[in-house]
Amino acid sequence: MQDLIRINGVDIFPPDEGLSYEIESTYTEDSTRLQTGDLNAVPMFTVEQLSYTATDIPMEEATKILQMVGKGEGFTLHYFSVYYGGWRDGIFRVGKSNNISIGSLEENNEKLSSLSFNMTGDKPL
Repeated sequence: MQDLIRINGVDIFPPDEGLSYEIESTYTEDSTRLQTGDLNAVPMFTVEQLSYTATDIPMEEATKILQMVGKGEGFTLHYFSVYYGGWRDGIFRVGKSNNISIGSLEENNEKLSSLSFNMTGDKPL
């Protein structure tokens, strides 16, 4: 049985090809790159980031997802972590959507042609 992507315990409309996965490190303000090209950096923390992209998504499903992630508040994401090598739950936030494109405004058949946003983990690795 395939694990599904869940937000706050609710199965969501499946992304087109899974979630795109990245890790992102934040460095101290005084981190710089020297003229020689060498990096003089002090890492503070690294977090997981995942990108959700779905196309041809019914408006009802898009609305359900956006109401769970669209306020900048933390939500529980059930996802596959490449870093930890397994399925887990973590607290994530969405700061800004990447793309929301309305595809059809036919009454009672509204659809988004695309919905995509990044989710950033609250806890460092």
